[in-house]
Amino acid sequence: MKQGSRNQHSKLLVAVCVLAGLLGALVLSAVLFRAIGTPRTDYGELQVQIGATTSPNDYDPEAFYTQEGFLRYSAGEHLVGIDVSAHQGLIDWQLVAESGVEFAIIRAGYRGSSKGLFYEDETFRSNIEGARAAGIETGVYFFSQARNAQEAREEAEFLLSLLQGEEIDLPVFYDWEFIEGSERIANPEEIPMTDCAVAFCKAIESADYEAGVYFNQTYGYYHLDLTKLQNYTLWLAEYGETPTFAYHFDCLQYTDSGTVAGIETVVDLDLWIKK
Repeated sequence: MKQGSRNQHSKLLVAVCVLAGLLGALVLSAVLFRAIGTPRTDYGELQVQIGATTSPNDYDPEAFYTQEGFLRYSAGEHLVGIDVSAHQGLIDWQLVAESGVEFAIIRAGYRGSSKGLFYEDETFRSNIEGARAAGIETGVYFFSQARNAQEAREEAEFLLSLLQGEEIDLPVFYDWEFIEGSERIANPEEIPMTDCAVAFCKAIESADYEAGVYFNQTYGYYHLDLTKLQNYTLWLAEYGETPTFAYHFDCLQYTDSGTVAGIETVVDLDLWIKK
């Protein structure tokens, strides 16, 4: 091969390598953006449109502020809260109330990710009784591993059996989360998540309780059809002081590493905005 041909071949090879590198970077960027829940426009059949059947996030980003360790909202009435389970151990609810906590969402039970069995949270009774005695408003949630709408209804029935008609101040929430290494669910993409949430919430409402759905940004953008959940209380997990999620939510879980007097472990902190 002549020297000139070799030089041209080398330049062409370099150009191809550079182009391949740029394409790879673009693909990686797209994957990373999707992983953190950045909004997309290609929802297809699950398209959620602001101004159509899903309300936008119209909270004033300048109105969020931190005071005495809790996130607050100056542009509307709000409550400071936490959500807890057996992971927090025994809680001194009087100290929690004195620290400024006004509401608590308490895990009542959960479905196991291996065998799919139902369990009552070990601290459910002591938590709901202690919170009430301290004057804290209470709601509950169930940690779901439902694979279909029927299993979600079964979870709701189990939770209702735990409540036994007892009055609570706040909704009963459906909390579906993917567990890595689950023996029952290999991939969240195979779960009809919206159908499960609706089935759970309808069963809860049939027992005269308010119903709600907990989700993070990724589930809210890519797995749930929010147009079908507008009649339920929406509890968003987005960590940070100013929520950027595009759509409306009622309650914000803004950290999983909060500290509150009366609780020995870190705890999730929440802000309930009443507009």
